[in-house]
Amino acid sequence: MVSVFQLLKSNYRTLFSISLLVIVFYLSLQHSYVFFHTVVELFSIVVAFAVFIVTWNARRMMDNNYLQFVGIAYIFIGALDLLHTLTFRGMNLIVSPIYYTNQFWVATRFLEAITLLTGFAFLNTKRKLNADLVFLIYLVASTLISLSILYWKNFPVCYIDGYGLTDFKIYAEYAIIAILFIAAYLLVQKKTSFTPLVYQLIFYSLVFTILSEFCFTLYATNSSFAAELGHYAKLISFFLLYKADVETGFLKPTDLIFRNLKDNEEKYRTLAESMPGLIMRFDHNLNCIYNNSRANQWLHNGQQSLSIADSPEMQMTLSLEMELSHLLQKAKTTVQTQESYISVQQNEAIMHYAVQAIPEQHTETDEPTYLIICQDVTLLKLAEQQLKELNATKDKLFSIIAHDLRNPFTSLLSFSELIYKNADKLRKEKIEQMALRMNDSAKQAYALLENLLNWSRVQTGMLKPNLQLLNSQELLNEAKSFSSSVAQAKNVDIVIIGSSAINVFADKHMINTVLRNLISNAVKFSYPESSIVLRADQNGSDMMFSVADMGVGIEKENQEQLLSIGNRHSTNGTAAEKGTGLGLVLCKEFIELNGGRLWLNSEFGVGTTFYFTLPIAHDQLQKRI
Repeated sequence: MVSVFQLLKSNYRTLFSISLLVIVFYLSLQHSYVFFHTVVELFSIVVAFAVFIVTWNARRMMDNNYLQFVGIAYIFIGALDLLHTLTFRGMNLIVSPIYYTNQFWVATRFLEAITLLTGFAFLNTKRKLNADLVFLIYLVASTLISLSILYWKNFPVCYIDGYGLTDFKIYAEYAIIAILFIAAYLLVQKKTSFTPLVYQLIFYSLVFTILSEFCFTLYATNSSFAAELGHYAKLISFFLLYKADVETGFLKPTDLIFRNLKDNEEKYRTLAESMPGLIMRFDHNLNCIYNNSRANQWLHNGQQSLSIADSPEMQMTLSLEMELSHLLQKAKTTVQTQESYISVQQNEAIMHYAVQAIPEQHTETDEPTYLIICQDVTLLKLAEQQLKELNATKDKLFSIIAHDLRNPFTSLLSFSELIYKNADKLRKEKIEQMALRMNDSAKQAYALLENLLNWSRVQTGMLKPNLQLLNSQELLNEAKSFSSSVAQAKNVDIVIIGSSAINVFADKHMINTVLRNLISNAVKFSYPESSIVLRADQNGSDMMFSVADMGVGIEKENQEQLLSIGNRHSTNGTAAEKGTGLGLVLCKEFIELNGGRLWLNSEFGVGTTFYFTLPIAHDQLQKRI
């Protein structure tokens, strides 16, 4: 519990000031009421001017628009209070039968109450308060009030000798009290916009202002006890305002001027701590002076450096550490933001990071600092790769539709038009030759459309394999029989050797399509008088099928492209046959749907062999059981 001695020790200045003021006011009251009134009012005027001076000089730093608005207005409230003091009866500075002092009192208190209420309209606005405009508005308002009372004399009378307060004066004071009550209510509602100390000081200042106004509805003469009590209440309210705005502004500036700045700092700190990426700040000697919680996972035992390769929670590889250090050094040397994308091997996976090193020069006298921001963008890189593949797929499909599918129809249209226009002039042999060309073009277009349709069904998941028992020897025999006519036309022999008649578990239509495409492709690139060899051999739990030709072969740099939809590599056959490469892509999709895989082995100028596997039937049946 705080002792009386400690209480006196911590507040002796305030207690001394209050004691001195009590003595001064007592002595001034003993001298005359005019002297007492002058001392009280001068104190409030000095406080009002002091509030303005602090506010005006700190206006570029103040984030609280309410305090700034009220602070600017108080120089004009103080000026009007000065006119109220100078026109008081007994001062003999301005002699008139009209009680100007009461009129100035009512006008000033109205202005003060409206200011304390209106200020809340600017409290939470993001836009900076236009201090010059506020100053100009209050200058005009104060000038009009002064002219209305002293020159135009059209301000309502507030006090009459022998009668006392007029009805206007009394109702005006009640209206002012009502406005102050509304201001106090709004202050309570928005108290989170102020520090607890400033909120309490402003709140009690409003309470004593309301008490002062209530006293000034009761007095009969300007020197009555109610008027004296009202001046005391006003004195206390101005003293509390002084404590809130002047003393707090000078002695504890962060409580008042920089409160929003501190709040924003906490918001940004919370944001930095919750971000998934690494954030670190280094001083001019490149010593770490801040790191977020994510960086703490990378730092070993809380050490403040980039030597974090042995962190147990989330190891940073040495290559990434070196890249960050290099980027930091470059930012320090160039005094420019450095950006880089880093790919490192981490836990048998390739991780991708986007890194920024940002030099920060706060002021000309401050030493520079450097900010490192490191984000894991591995998922974005994977998404980028997928988008590239999808884009390549789109380009390939457009190429097929725009070029390869157009060619057969061009041939069909050309030959059909030639026959139509010259049927009576052409010999029978010529017409048969054109009809054969048209038939080939139609078959080519149909095969291409069939492949496109099947491939699109696979991509959309609409095409599902109908798995059944299939004899591997019969699959090869059927494929050979289907392709024999095409091979004989080119004088190419199809041979089945060393094959095992073992059942596989697969979709018959899909496997037939694969074998026909592979054989057709082999015929296309085979030389006349050569052979195509078909095999099916057991390879562990799979049957390995192969289609080998002795044709032109494929250059090594083009082999990996053949089984990708993004493949733009297309070569004419030995007899100038055309193709798109879509058949091989479809073969790969069909084999993978049936639980196998497809690959190739080729030597340029020697020949090419395509391999694919299918699961043996009894293994698949056991898995199903």
